[in-house]
Amino acid sequence: MRRTQASSNLIICPKTKQFTSLVVCAASCKDRCEIYLNSITLEILTKYVENHPEYKIVGELMVTKKTAEKKEKKFWIVTGDTFAEVTEKEIMDNPKQYLKKQIWEKPPFRYKVVISLKKIKD
Repeated sequence: MRRTQASSNLIICPKTKQFTSLVVCAASCKDRCEIYLNSITLEILTKYVENHPEYKIVGELMVTKKTAEKKEKKFWIVTGDTFAEVTEKEIMDNPKQYLKKQIWEKPPFRYKVVISLKKIKD
């Protein structure tokens, strides 16, 4: 019977059902599962990039959840550098206030930045 020391840098990939290094996961994972999001940290990737200059840390925008409810449509009224969030009903009830303003539909998704590794091509 062979004993090995458990490494904190290994995870079980839910897709392949195999032990995978966090660094390998950060460089090749396309799904960005919950285990990835909870395990990969900036510190781990920074240490790896310091020792392996052929890699760099890159960011990716990932949808975290849907923010808009289907019941009530919301819009952003842009004035200069600020915006106000109003409902469709408010715009329809007071059209004079919004005639000469920029109106944008509120995006239905909230995003966050997820970091990963990318090999630098020469």
